Amino acid sequence: MFRPGLIVPLYGAKSKTAIYRVFYTLTKPLLPLLRAAFPNHVLTTEQIGRAMLAVARDGFPKRVLESKDIRAAARR
Repeated sequence: MFRPGLIVPLYGAKSKTAIYRVFYTLTKPLLPLLRAAFPNHVLTTEQIGRAMLAVARDGFPKRVLESKDIRAAARR
């Protein structure tokens, strides 16, 4: 199970949930600062996708992956 924290949408990805779209519109200028301040809690859609592929292909020692684990799986 993947449990990411804050997800930064890339490549034009948009949430179907209106409140999330508003949130991302308002916080977009702050996202680089949040990523720098909390690197283990802020992930991109690309990192999550890469991690999902890596875990499906190779597995992972844990059953529940938090943001830090997702980041590690994406780097493999």
